[in-house]
Amino acid sequence: PAPAPPPPKSTKLSYKDQRDYELLPARIEELEAAIAKGETILADPELYTADPQKFATISQGIENARAEKDAAEERWLELAELVEG
Repeated sequence: PAPAPPPPKSTKLSYKDQRDYELLPARIEELEAAIAKGETILADPELYTADPQKFATISQGIENARAEKDAAEERWLELAELVEG
């Protein structure tokens, strides 16, 4: 006789995973909007000469938002793979 097929993997997400799966797309959109807003502000050629501290703060904020967005996208993709099996 043929060997029994392996039991199907459980694709049920934990509560935390399910919440992340539902909320991450909105969070990613928020981060994209924040990045775009910061880039718009940095596009002002006078900003660096007028207020270098503000320029540095906004640049750091954009960098942080990009890192968080990348992490959120990776997490969402992992969860999407679990859901889709």
